[in-house]
Amino acid sequence: MYKTKDGRCYEVHGGINPDPTLKALGLPEDGPVDDNYETVFQRIQAVVSQMDSKDLDELLNEKAKQSGTVAWSSDEYFASEHGQANSKVGLFEIEKDNKSSQPASWWPENNKLPSSTRRPLAGLKIVDLTRIIAAPVVSRDLAEMGASVMRVTSANITDMSSLHPDLNWGKWNCHLDLTKDEDKEKLRALIRDADVVVDGYRPGAMEKHGFGRQDIFDLVKDRQRGIIHLRENCYGWHGPWQKRGGWQQISDACCGVSLAYGKAMGLDEAVTPVFPNSDYCAGVCGSTAVLDALMRRAEHGGSYGVDISLNYYSQWLVRSCGTYPEPVWKEVWERHGSPVFRHFHTMAHTVPIMSKLLQEHDSKTLFQPQFFEMRTSKAVDGTFWVVKPVLQFHNNAVEMRYNVGTRGNGVDEPIWPTDLTVEVVKK
Repeated sequence: MYKTKDGRCYEVHGGINPDPTLKALGLPEDGPVDDNYETVFQRIQAVVSQMDSKDLDELLNEKAKQSGTVAWSSDEYFASEHGQANSKVGLFEIEKDNKSSQPASWWPENNKLPSSTRRPLAGLKIVDLTRIIAAPVVSRDLAEMGASVMRVTSANITDMSSLHPDLNWGKWNCHLDLTKDEDKEKLRALIRDADVVVDGYRPGAMEKHGFGRQDIFDLVKDRQRGIIHLRENCYGWHGPWQKRGGWQQISDACCGVSLAYGKAMGLDEAVTPVFPNSDYCAGVCGSTAVLDALMRRAEHGGSYGVDISLNYYSQWLVRSCGTYPEPVWKEVWERHGSPVFRHFHTMAHTVPIMSKLLQEHDSKTLFQPQFFEMRTSKAVDGTFWVVKPVLQFHNNAVEMRYNVGTRGNGVDEPIWPTDLTVEVVKK
């Protein structure tokens, strides 16, 4: 985050591709050969310090269409027009498509992967149009309960492969280019045979290619079962900021979490929380909402739209959980050496430091061997040391595991295999 002319902290995110943000700020895309984090920060800070936060917000979000937000206090956020517009929303929203008339239904049984009480979502097909963290968590959680997921990516779209060892379990992964008509038809074919679609791209991105919510509802209007469409964004689906792009750091700053974290460390500035809590927790909210929507379809029929957002989770965290009592925070903070992070620190700086502190002070609590397992992915011929499924059932009544292993992008063919247990989908 950077300090503006009017003394606010402003989250200039830059996204996966920072070039448009640099261009909007009038800065070169490349710096001197001896550039480092400090020199780059100071170069951006010098520009931001000449701008009021309101002008910077208008420049980045409305003109450049890039992510950015003032680090508001939670009171400021809830008093804003946007905060008021989303104030009645819980962790997710579900709405039935009034035009859909399919009868009540489950999903088709698959002979090779039959559903059961132990694997309740076996046979459920999910099309995953996501990247980064929050929306991929939705489909990964459902895959852990037995669902079959086809993640659709593109060789032309930047992705964070460092997240694949965590978020690609239980998913096949194909490449499609939605600027090509033949690839659009392949995606339509996948959707026509699916029961859930998860969309984690910026609001309007999929609509541009003909795969918005109503487009997907219309694709299945003539079949005997409806479909669940989940969309995830940063700001929520009401109010003036709903079409803005955003990330976990944006939501934390927008809803007052970042400012509260900075003040807890004795600072008069916002600091980005260390771990992507709102990302992962918003994803868990989404998988829960899909289960709810599947039950509604089974009882009432039709298609359902599910809305989640990082802000829905963040505002719930602020209002329903709040901060720790001062004595509790002080004890935990001091026990870990009272670390102080600043507004100019990113997760690249804070995560390694905090991870080391957790290893030093909490290893007997957090890193017990029984919390982890060795998991093999045949798709990459590799073994991973990973956290065991968090949800556990007595006598293993429900078995939480993945049908297929993690992998990189573009490994599989964009078709549903007859045998939903195959490791790699081939023609």
